[in-house]
Amino acid sequence: MVKTVIRYSWIYNKQFNLEFSREDLKKLKEKCKNFEKTYEKYIDTVLKLIEKYTKEWKRKFIPIYIIKNHKSFSDPLTLKYRNDKKLMFVVLVHELLHNNTNKKFQDSKKLHIYMKPILRKIINELDKNLIPALEKQEMFDRKD
Repeated sequence: MVKTVIRYSWIYNKQFNLEFSREDLKKLKEKCKNFEKTYEKYIDTVLKLIEKYTKEWKRKFIPIYIIKNHKSFSDPLTLKYRNDKKLMFVVLVHELLHNNTNKKFQDSKKLHIYMKPILRKIINELDKNLIPALEKQEMFDRKD
């Protein structure tokens, strides 16, 4: 099974915001404590569910970089900090799903159409309290 780890990198954050300081990194880590609790609680189940609904993981390890400014993306898995920890977690699941399916489609729109019901199944099985965050994430998806 694939392993993940959350990483906070000053130099990586600086790539997206030249003003980002080491003090900003400390604040970011502090703000993410509640998110990390959710991550720890669910990550193993999420990884198994993604594999259940898609295919076996090819990667053995996926670092998850938390950034303050910029949008989230899947490779390298980069997760934008959000005040809404549930939404942040749903976005993480979405990006992890990308990591296990993105070679399946060349067209991003077709990929997202394929992923949407899978993401819904995963969130449904994981925790029904995450469904409002999933619906919020789907609204953001439609804007892209």
